Amino acid sequence: MKLKVDKSLVPIKAHFFFFFAALGPLLPQMNVFGRQLGVSPGAMGLVTSVLPLLWAAAKPLFGYVVDFWPTHRKLVFMLLIATMTGSYCCLWFLPMPDPPPQIAKNVYKLNNTVYLKKVDKSSIDELLLQKYSCQSTCYNKTFDVYVTNSTYVNTVYVEDDVGNMSCSLFNMEFNDEREGEVICVPKTGCNLICLDKDLNGTELNVTSNWTLDNSVSMDATDNLYMTSVFWAFVVLMCVGTVAFNVANCIGDAVCFDVLGTERASKYGAQRAWGTAGYGLTALLGGALIDLTSGAYKDFTPAFVIALAATAVDLYSCRALTLPSLSSPDDSGKALRDVLRIPRVLVFILFAIVAGTFDSFIIYYMFWFLEELAEETGSMAKIKLIEGVVVAAQSFIGELLFFYFSGKIIKGWGYGATLTLSLLCYALRLALISFIQHPWHLVFIESIMQGPTYALCYSCIVGYAACVAPEGYSATVQGVVAGMDDGVGFALGSLVGGQLYARAGGRGAFRVMAAVAALAAAAHLLIYRLFTRDREQKVEQSTPEGEKMLAVDSSAIYRATVVPLSEKSENR
Repeated sequence: MKLKVDKSLVPIKAHFFFFFAALGPLLPQMNVFGRQLGVSPGAMGLVTSVLPLLWAAAKPLFGYVVDFWPTHRKLVFMLLIATMTGSYCCLWFLPMPDPPPQIAKNVYKLNNTVYLKKVDKSSIDELLLQKYSCQSTCYNKTFDVYVTNSTYVNTVYVEDDVGNMSCSLFNMEFNDEREGEVICVPKTGCNLICLDKDLNGTELNVTSNWTLDNSVSMDATDNLYMTSVFWAFVVLMCVGTVAFNVANCIGDAVCFDVLGTERASKYGAQRAWGTAGYGLTALLGGALIDLTSGAYKDFTPAFVIALAATAVDLYSCRALTLPSLSSPDDSGKALRDVLRIPRVLVFILFAIVAGTFDSFIIYYMFWFLEELAEETGSMAKIKLIEGVVVAAQSFIGELLFFYFSGKIIKGWGYGATLTLSLLCYALRLALISFIQHPWHLVFIESIMQGPTYALCYSCIVGYAACVAPEGYSATVQGVVAGMDDGVGFALGSLVGGQLYARAGGRGAFRVMAAVAALAAAAHLLIYRLFTRDREQKVEQSTPEGEKMLAVDSSAIYRATVVPLSEKSENR
């Protein structure tokens, strides 16, 4: 059997592969890169909540530009790709904080739950633990502990046996006891103030020069937000992420333009190449980062891979042959008419909801994973684990669902497909909250990434392509995608960051799982109401002799813009 290759689609496949290959080692690491700089979950939530609002405005704007000047689409597209990688790779030059000196004062903020464990030689070496003589800001007793050099502490190692440890010794409340650890709950507002033990092993004077007032809480992390390093991180992350999202949106519109109406269902098969590139470089980058890193993770391999992949991507974009398109001449009337249709508005509303869950997973799943790695002594391999997670998402989860998404949507309709994805988001978020070791996430993500992100994304961009009036493909993609990963991502980042800071990792994921389940139920209810109303209208308007004809039960998202565009009825 001879393998047939459509040569006209090779450039768009190459673009997707190398575009996402450039992002694979970088995009999943953006939040934990900030964590290593010393940014807290709440502050990161505020930063990442601004980003989606920026690209929500930029997507339709750039989409409108490329629709009205179609001869310059390729140039704008390539400039956005170059800007994306250039901004991300400028993070390469930001200085990481120096390791703490041998004798130093540190303030450690305690998470909502703290695990007490017995220290041993292997954990000291693997987790880079340091011994401190500490006091609580709410308690004058001095005690010796081992902790990692991180802003937020969720595991405290001590030399006593677990059976002899008591939460009250550290001015914390007892919560639970498991084999090898005691679980404590810190009192509100209580942190640790610590000094290193000196080189001779004698205890330093902890209390003589300490003032336990509010000024103590202003440690190096708090001062970080006033530095040029932090604001450079914010600006570069903003520019790079906005450029990525706009380029991704225009790339989808270009793909549908290349495919045309007759081959639009093949979008998922083209996008699957992007998944392959993303998973491959995420795994490679994670392994190389761990291999070349010491006390702090060195992201140099990730930046090198991103630059190389972008160079190939730009070359492949030059080979793209875009069909001739005319600029719309109706001053946006057809677009405004589409955006007034109730069924379109309902779909956009739930696209925002789906974007909220994507945002929370993207920004806080690895944050939770690194905290879990600190608890389980897995920090030495955490970048490899994160790379394997992304590879599992890509090669096992996304590839299959992107490839078959067209058939699933054609058979189920856009409405039922979106309900299924929302329900799968609820299951995915709940499962993540129960993992006990970082490696457990690999199994969950390999199964759940496909029916959530891949299927939902194909559904959203496919519906946008179906309802777009002639000449407005990039504009409508920008509007719909701007609501999904613009407004939706902003909500997920802001609310998710505050929720994570208050409820902790497990609690935040469980709350979001409950919200996803409610969203799936709400969408199913609205879907049924629209379907019932449509059936009743057809029943009333159909002659008696034609009532035996079947009414399509998935009509909520079908035949939306027939008067405005010569689009296929098969939506």
